[in-house]
Amino acid sequence: MRTKLVAVMALVPSSAFAHSGHDHGHWLSDPIHVATVMAIAAIALVGGYFLVKNKLTKISGKED
Repeated sequence: MRTKLVAVMALVPSSAFAHSGHDHGHWLSDPIHVATVMAIAAIALVGGYFLVKNKLTKISGKED
């Protein structure tokens, strides 16, 4: 897993991570950042749910 992560990071150009920035003084800056964090958390929760569901299904031997 670690090797795959390093390979992906090596293939993605560092310029994709760097940008000139954006206006943190704009009134929509805080809500946009909160919405982004909530979206990332929601994706992680859904992924975790399906991972646990898949593991429990394999352990019990039942398939849907």
